[in-house]
Amino acid sequence: MNESITKRVSRLISGSINAIVDKAESLSPELVMKETIREVDSTIDEVKLLLGRENIELRKTKSQLENEKIKYKNLSQQIDVAINENRDDLAKSAISRQMDIEAQIPILEESILQIEKNILKLENYIDALNAKKREMQKDLEEYLKIKKEEDTAANIESNVEKADAAFSRVSADINSRFLNDDATKLAELDKLVRDNRVSERLESLKASKK
Repeated sequence: MNESITKRVSRLISGSINAIVDKAESLSPELVMKETIREVDSTIDEVKLLLGRENIELRKTKSQLENEKIKYKNLSQQIDVAINENRDDLAKSAISRQMDIEAQIPILEESILQIEKNILKLENYIDALNAKKREMQKDLEEYLKIKKEEDTAANIESNVEKADAAFSRVSADINSRFLNDDATKLAELDKLVRDNRVSERLESLKASKK
């Protein structure tokens, strides 16, 4: 797994758009947001490339494992023939080869498990980055909407200051609204889960009394 990709994904996913804009005070928030979205796109492409390589490696390793198992099976048949023909020398040679294969198979199986873990992690990275991109795009749309409204009420110089301030307020409102919506939904989900548990316990009690 590419460590730099892991760090980059973590930074993009954990960073808020407000923090990103604050770090670039001399630049337009719109430019900063668009550049950050482009960086997310670039990272997604890079993760997809790594995912493709891992899938190729998985197919190769599985094929190698299967070939070694076939060789092992064929050697068993050859050993039987050698023993029947009283050719202990040939049987020993085949057994020695089998022992080599026995040592390789666990390594190949472990490699497959690790590759599959890497694939799952990369797939999760892509899902998370796409979600972050949608979030950033929505923030950008909200910012542009507020900026346009402010542009109609003041000149360009004063409007830039107002738009930046409006963006901060809108971003805070958006985050607050999302948090409140999430809290309401989670509370509703908790109630639903509890109601289901209560119903299940009641049915269990009824069944035990039959």
